[in-house]
Parts: sequence; structure tokens; C-alpha cells
Amino acid sequence: MKKIFLHALYISFLLALNSFAQIQIPDVVTELLVQDNAGRQKVLVFGLDSTATDGIDINLEESDLPPFPPAGAFEARFFLPQGGFAGTLGSYRDFRQALLPFTGQKEFRLAYQPGLGTEIKVTWDWPENITGVLQDIIIGTLINVNMADSGSYTVTNPAAFNRLKMTINYVDIIPVELVSFNALVGGNSVILSWKTASELNNSGFEVQRKTENSNWNKIGYVQGAGTTTESRSYSFSDQYSGQGTVSYRLKQIDFDGTSTFSKVVNIDLSTPTEFKLNQNYPNPFNPSTTVSFSIPKATNVKLTIYNQIGQQVDELVNRNLESGSYNYTWNASKQSSGIYFYELQTNEFKSVRKMTLIK
Repeated sequence: MKKIFLHALYISFLLALNSFAQIQIPDVVTELLVQDNAGRQKVLVFGLDSTATDGIDINLEESDLPPFPPAGAFEARFFLPQGGFAGTLGSYRDFRQALLPFTGQKEFRLAYQPGLGTEIKVTWDWPENITGVLQDIIIGTLINVNMADSGSYTVTNPAAFNRLKMTINYVDIIPVELVSFNALVGGNSVILSWKTASELNNSGFEVQRKTENSNWNKIGYVQGAGTTTESRSYSFSDQYSGQGTVSYRLKQIDFDGTSTFSKVVNIDLSTPTEFKLNQNYPNPFNPSTTVSFSIPKATNVKLTIYNQIGQQVDELVNRNLESGSYNYTWNASKQSSGIYFYELQTNEFKSVRKMTLIK
């Protein structure tokens, strides 16, 4: 699922210059997956924050990386703008200064080298109000790719094109941090639930539905909390008895009328014929991913997350559910990078799948 609202990352402390620097949550966080065709990959994080500078921002978890490793070792990073993108400062995270709400353009520079592979693939999955252009830094036309929605581009000659420029366009970026948005079937209704980490001037949420035979329509409205730094939970019940795939999204509306859309949540209202646990998406992920499953009849359901040594780190579901298809979002902002397992267990079915968190 794409990141529509601004979501929270984990909070920690970083020891630097013999003192502790408080890590803060960036205002806008967006991800970019860079990988070679030998299986090596890196998730790079960029975005906006009111405190960001063109240099290293320790409070936003930017850090100056050592020089590139020798040829044959995979690497991908941002070159920060200080010094004219000369490459003297490199980081896996790059945030630019902006005051929200924000509409405007920011430039980011991407540098990489393949490992055992011979190609570099850049993949994105962004909300409607964040788009961009990916270009070479030579003349800007040898590589010139629009970046919108979901997509990817493969650099077939990374030795010649080892740096790219991303010009990112932001439209009506507003500071409501949505950390989860889920849909589940309950009898003859679809229960939507979402949670915010913080809100600023949030009037409320317009709930919209789209079916296979219709466009987006408003089906309800849920009042927001205005301005708050506290986490808030919301829900909405859609009394819909149709069949097939149904899509839902939220239109977050500010007090001044500006708005933005959440990610789209899809749910299949056809009655499942078997128990099934699907692969999470996206995978790898940072920090959130969606787990979906289907159950053909009413039963008690447990959906549990474990780390590599078998310790339970989270429980997404533990209750009776009606037959249907379900989607749950796991926010792993408080977890470390690594391999995790998610297990679906019912009275007569058990399945486990693996997922990868990369920070």
C-alpha cells in the first residue's frame, strides 16, 4: 500500500558528539527501493521536515556514510545537497526543509553501484500528491522517467549512469500522520478502522467507496481531532452487501479545505472457499506492511508476528471473525531491521510466512 498520509517512525536516542541528540519524527517520509539483479537491495528514505538542513541532520537520523565500498560490493545512498551534491556527504536518509502544509519541488541525488549484478532497479510506490522525475545528471534526457503512483526503472548501464537526479513534486502535503488503515468484513458490513499518530488542523475524514462497476463515492464522514500530538483511533461501518472486490479510501480534510487521500484498501466480498494466508505487501518494507488472509467460515483467528528467534513481538488479531477476506497493517517502526515471521492460526488451519524489514 502506498503512503498517503504522513506516518510516524520509531523514536530513539543517538549518541553523538559526546551528548545525546533527541531523534524526532520527520514530517513527511517517503521510500525508494534500490536493488541490483543479484538480489542485493537497500530501502532509502527521504522527505520533508521543518527542521531539516542541507547537511547532516542527526535529529532526523541522517548520518554521514564512509566512502563507497570497492567495486563488486552493492551500495546505494543519497548524496546530500551541501557542497552542491558533490558527494562529500552521503546518507541513507535525506530530508529537506519545508513548512507544512507544503506545495513545491525538492531535488534529491541518488548514487549507487551494483554488487555481483549488472543492473540497478529503482522502485517506488507513492501517494497521489507525491510525484517526480528521474533523470541522469549528464544532460537530463538520456534517462528521463516520470515517477508517479507505483513503478520502477532499470538502469542497464550503471557504470556509465551511477548517479541520478530525482525532482520531487509535493502537492498539498498536510501533517496528519496515519499509521494504519484496515478493512475487515463483519456480517453484512465492512468495518474500516484507522489510527493517527498526530494531527494538525484536521477537520475530519471523508470515507469513500469504489466498486467494480462504480467510481469513487462518498459514503460517510468522521470528524477529526483538530490539532493533537496524541494517537487517535477511528472506525466506520459500511452497510454494504454487494459481491466482488470493493475499494475504500479516506479523504483527509483540513480546516481550510485542503485535502489529501489515503492509500486504497481493497477487500474481496466474495465468500472464500478455503483458508489462505497471503504474502505481505510491500516486502521488503519500512516501516509498515499489509498482511491479508481469507477464511471460509466463522472461527477464532490469531495473527501473530515473531522475530527470528521465535519471540512474539506483536499480535494483530485474536478474536472470532466471520467468513471473508481481511487486511491488517503492521507498523514495525519500533522493531529492528531483520527477518520476521507472521502466523495465521485458526481452529483447523495454520500457516506461516516470512517478511523482511529494512531500515
